[in-house]
Amino acid sequence: MIDVTFEIGGKKVSPNRVGDEIEKVILKQVTENIKKALSSVRCPEHGEHPRVIVKGHSMDNLNFEVHGCCQNLIDLATSKLK
Repeated sequence: MIDVTFEIGGKKVSPNRVGDEIEKVILKQVTENIKKALSSVRCPEHGEHPRVIVKGHSMDNLNFEVHGCCQNLIDLATSKLK
């Protein structure tokens, strides 16, 4: 399973707990897009799925950090997100 987490303004944020409905929809859509893009990505050596942290100072400025069991998985996942 692909793990997607958010950190906005230095705080962990859950898409379900965002007060603003527009932001909630945006975070859920970002999550779904990431999961769709990475659904077939798995480490060929270790069998692990990638983890993605979406970070930014605000909703207008989000970046992705891909984590995984090895650099090969990170590279595979990163290539799918571009």
